[in-house]
Amino acid sequence: MQIGFIGLGNMGSGMVANLLKKGFDISVHDIQPEKAESFVTAGAVWRNSISEVAGNADVIMTSLPGPKQLEAVMLGDAGAIAHARPGTIWIDTGTNSIEIMEKISALAEKQKIDSIAAPVSGGAKGAQTGTLSMYVGGNQDSFEQIKGILEAIGSQIYYVGPLSHAILSKLLINYLCFINTKALGEVLSLGIEAEIDPKQLMNMIQAGSGSSWV
Repeated sequence: MQIGFIGLGNMGSGMVANLLKKGFDISVHDIQPEKAESFVTAGAVWRNSISEVAGNADVIMTSLPGPKQLEAVMLGDAGAIAHARPGTIWIDTGTNSIEIMEKISALAEKQKIDSIAAPVSGGAKGAQTGTLSMYVGGNQDSFEQIKGILEAIGSQIYYVGPLSHAILSKLLINYLCFINTKALGEVLSLGIEAEIDPKQLMNMIQAGSGSSWV
């Protein structure tokens, strides 16, 4: 199975490194070619364009900053959809909008390309260590086909059903993280105002129920 990977940023680079370690055949592309040098040395194939990646892949993977970049990579005459072969599976690992993902997925389906949303949690460290959590949505048969790829880059794989459920799951988890971060800031501010040592307060929070025993 030939994987074509687009996007070698903080997250994508860790994923590619782990896919190579697991022995997958992989080609790569990024708008900054120098980011691919170490991967080519390790056995990856460099592709000069998105169309080259798509036209030579059984599975296309994208790890991009956001919806704008995703549309630029996937759509248009030079985009991945226009050049991918029928039967290709596309996996997006970014945190994107449901509207954009469903729009691209619908266009991909017309070309007999199946779409999998697999947003991740765990940050760059999780990408480097292969311990990402992944929330996966899309056709279940396609999920079963690419499950081994996901297991090479993540330690917790959750198949949640429709594509939109995967994206919404990640957004809800992010929302909870933001709430906790805001609440922690408020608590530390109150502690400082009361002249409690913030380092000691933080240690006490982490040792007790304040560490969010959800």
